[in-house]
Amino acid sequence: MTGILSISTPPRLPVPADQLVGRVLKVPAGDCRYRDGVLVLLVQRVRLDISQWYGGLWIWLEGDELIGGYRLRWTQGLVHVAACHPGVNAERRGA
Repeated sequence: MTGILSISTPPRLPVPADQLVGRVLKVPAGDCRYRDGVLVLLVQRVRLDISQWYGGLWIWLEGDELIGGYRLRWTQGLVHVAACHPGVNAERRGA
C-alpha cells in the first residue's frame, strides 16, 4: 500500500535528531500544534520516544522558548517535521 502512513511511524526528520539539539528553531505559525503564532525554541531535547504516534509528520521538542533572544520559559512543542530543517530556520547556539 503506497501513501498510507501507519499510526506508529517514527518521525521523518530532515536531519538526525541529535543535530537539532542546541539549535534555535524558528517554527512558523501553523507548524506547531496547540499554539498560535511563531515559536522560537532553543532545542534541548527531541522526544523520539513519544513522537511515533503522529504518522511520521510531527515531533515533540523540548527546550527554552526565546523572546528577543532571551529565555522566557521551558516549553514543549509538537512541531511539524518540515519546520525542523536546520539549514532553513535554525542557528547553532554556543555552549
